[in-house]
Amino acid sequence: MAVVDSDEIGQVDEVELLQEALSSGAWHMTFDRNAELTSVLWSPVFRRMIGYRDEQDFPNDISAFIEHLHPEDQEQVVSGYWNAVKDFTNRTVYDTEYRFLTKNRGYRWFHAAGRIARREDGSPISIVGFFVDIDDRKKSEERVKAANKAKSEQLRILQSLAGMYYSMHLINLVTGSITEYSSGEDLRPFLKQDLPASEKMRTVMENVIVPQFRHSALEFTNLTTLRERMKGLKTLSSEFVGIYTGWFIANFITVEADESGYPTLVLFTTQIIDERKQQEQVLFLRSVTDDMTGFLNRRAYEEQLEFYRRQPIPENLIFVVFDINQLKYVNDNLGHAAGDELICGFASVLNELHSLYGKKARIFRTGGDEFVGIFFMDAKEHALTEKAFNELVKQWRGKNVEKMAIAYGKASKADYPEISIDELAKIADKNMYEAKAAYYREHGIDRKSIPLM
Repeated sequence: MAVVDSDEIGQVDEVELLQEALSSGAWHMTFDRNAELTSVLWSPVFRRMIGYRDEQDFPNDISAFIEHLHPEDQEQVVSGYWNAVKDFTNRTVYDTEYRFLTKNRGYRWFHAAGRIARREDGSPISIVGFFVDIDDRKKSEERVKAANKAKSEQLRILQSLAGMYYSMHLINLVTGSITEYSSGEDLRPFLKQDLPASEKMRTVMENVIVPQFRHSALEFTNLTTLRERMKGLKTLSSEFVGIYTGWFIANFITVEADESGYPTLVLFTTQIIDERKQQEQVLFLRSVTDDMTGFLNRRAYEEQLEFYRRQPIPENLIFVVFDINQLKYVNDNLGHAAGDELICGFASVLNELHSLYGKKARIFRTGGDEFVGIFFMDAKEHALTEKAFNELVKQWRGKNVEKMAIAYGKASKADYPEISIDELAKIADKNMYEAKAAYYREHGIDRKSIPLM
């Protein structure tokens, strides 16, 4: 029986304790002069690290090791190992990382490195190595790598999108920092100022927004209230008019939010829509404008009535209904060119009084020969305007029609303070028909057969 020195036993135990403390397992292999394996030894610590107890569980054989390597790592680990062993110049180092199938914890990442002892001719004698569990570190690195990849992809997407916008900035609502992806030349002087994000945003809005929209723009872009306003929201949008850009749309887009739904990172974009707004305005005006006279049409009139059904009627509102006398007779007997001349002539009379009616006045063509005016003036102002109107109608002369006759009726809020806009319209309409009937009676005209002379 071989006698084992007690000091040697102690040294072995100390080595194992050191391996345990360093979370590393030793392994040892020997070779003949042809670099063929002659022995393999996996230390007890090595086996415990991968979940095995003894040689019966995990034999001292290199094939047992290879079989437990992850399929994607086998080739590079095995070739790396033998390249190092068979490099008689001793320049190739065995130092690698791989995934290894443990008994109870599945695949885990390990780091292995070995030092080779050689004969004078360079052939390997033995290799001693250590096997270290790096799974936690490796997975942490992979998470960081994945996060960095995601951020890089996000940055690439943002940079590609930046060309679509007049400006694009990433705002960190926690740190108060702003990252620029694109910016209009008119914004840069203000964005370059060394100010906190909220102050920088306020400075930009104060200098690039037209006065009429400045207050609402400052409220919309107020970063001190944005977190609360955007809680649980993905986007927040509004439209403004810029001094240099015309109409533009501004968007806040939540990129990251905390557990309570408050945004922590937002993307702020602006996109010029002035051309689109102008097109919309043209289409809108066409939809509410009478082509012949340039006045508002029946649709606009109905919308105006609906507005005053919901809103208080101003005290100085005067509702006037106009009608062109004998327009049907003119169309039937003198032709539609003559009828159009009468309609356009009436429109020219009203347009001449524009300065007297005021900017708030609205005139609608509600039918072929019917018009409605909604004016804002007191009784004295209206009396002067009415006198000027009658004089212009009296003076008018056309090429196809000699003269013009207009019947009109009015109703003012001042005279009927308790009634609705629809009731005012009915009173004005009733007064217009009474004026029309009186005109025909006074002139002894058959409304259907006698021409205007």
